[in-house]
Formats: sequence, C-alpha cells, structure tokens
Amino acid sequence: MMFHIQNPNRPLPLQLELIGVDHHQEPIVRPGGMPFFQWFYCVKGQGEFIVNGQRSIISQGQGLLIYPEIPHVYQAVSDDWTVHFIGFGGSACREILHALQMYETGVYHLSIPEIFERHLRTICLIHDRSISDHTKNDSLEFSRECYGFLLDLCPSVSRIYPSAQKNTNERITSVISYIEEHYAEDLSLDELAAHAGLSREYLCALFKQTMQQTLSHFILGIRVSRARALLLTHPDMKILDIAHTCGFQSPSYFGKMFKRETGVTPETFRKSPSHSVQ
Repeated sequence: MMFHIQNPNRPLPLQLELIGVDHHQEPIVRPGGMPFFQWFYCVKGQGEFIVNGQRSIISQGQGLLIYPEIPHVYQAVSDDWTVHFIGFGGSACREILHALQMYETGVYHLSIPEIFERHLRTICLIHDRSISDHTKNDSLEFSRECYGFLLDLCPSVSRIYPSAQKNTNERITSVISYIEEHYAEDLSLDELAAHAGLSREYLCALFKQTMQQTLSHFILGIRVSRARALLLTHPDMKILDIAHTCGFQSPSYFGKMFKRETGVTPETFRKSPSHSVQ
C-alpha cells in the first residue's frame, strides 16, 4: 500500500510526503531522483541499490536513505523483496540528518530494527484517522512522528559502504534517459538502437543483462508510472487523454496493460485512497 500525504499550503520545516507499507518493490530508475528524502526499510528478501556507479545490497532489517535529486536505481534481487518506506521534505531535513551524522545517500544498518516499524504503525494510525475525519488536518502530527523517528534512529544506525562497483554502461544509461524524455511518443526498437549506436539484437541483450528486465517491459513500466501520477494529480483528466499522454495508442490497450502491471483498472486506481504516486 502507498499513501500520498496532503500537506498545507504553508510548508512545515519537516513534513511527511509519502508512506508505503509492505510494498512488493518493482524496479525503479530515476535519472533525476525525487524532490524529497526517502527512507526505505527492508521487511524481507533482498534488493540492490545503485548510485554513482556503486552497487549495494539491501537485506532484511536494513535501511536505505536517498537524498533529493540524487539519480538512482533500485531493483529486487529476490522475488520476495518487500519494503516499508516514507518520503519526507522541508527546510529542516538536511540539517537534522547532518546532525544525526547521516550525511549521504546509502544503505544503513539498524541495531534496533523495530524503531521504524513502531513509528510507521503510528503514522498509519494517524492516516487512517484523517481518512475517517475529512475536516481534520494531521500535518503537524505527521511531522512530529517523522521527527521522532529520526531522533530515535540516531543511536541505532550506522552506514554500510558499498562493497562492489557496478559496471555501468553508458549506452544503456543514454537509452534510459532517451526513454524518459520520449516515452509519450511511439518509440520503436529501431529508433532506440540508432540512438545507442547498436544493433537491435545487441541492444535488447545488453539492456536485459544490465537492467534484469526487457527493454519493452521497462518502457511499459515508465508509461504506467507516469499514468499513475496523472490519475492521482489530475482527477478531471479523461482516461483517454492520459493514455495518449503516456504513449498508449488506444484506451483499451492502456487499460489492459495498466491492470496487468498494477492489478486494478485505471478507474479503480484513481478512486482508491490507498494508492499514490511513486
């Protein structure tokens, strides 16, 4: 489950943006990072995190901190990789994290792993209460709980430095950036191969070797991710227009692929309060 937090027009020094609980994590590639901080906690399985050409493995009981606007990739190593996460922002975040000696993006060991789960349960209770009482604004309570979590984290966290160098491929990185810019267009394999300066066959093989998924599935994932965002941030936008904006040639194909990837139709996803933008 994922929840997006609606914050007041006047920003707080520390405010919660996003919550995820028992999320079966799909592969994510973010060339531009996210606009806020992210903290992940590995519930089970293993995933890999790649930043600045370095690869780290995230195992059960470990945490992952990602600073804003940091390009990164993360994906499952085991089929059961499941995480909890929060996204948070505000003018005080960086100062607080530096005071806690969490200076950089990376994987962290938790000597008391129950800390995050305890605070996450409280955050979820606040969220459930705010859903039942539409007139109540719980931004301050979310902020207090997020601040409490960061303070409690201090004595139990230590940085785990990357143990292996990821052999990044500049051509694949270039293809990913090209897809991010042109996903709304009718992308062809010939076009992408020409951009990379590779044959169609070699591009497909190299992409799958590097990203652990096919090129076509990666493009579909980008398009569905953008559609999810539009469904939630533009409630009056027609499904037909969202489909075309995200590179789907027909609404029926969009609906079929969206349900295959998310488990629900676009209409159901838009109406459900338990979904949010990732």
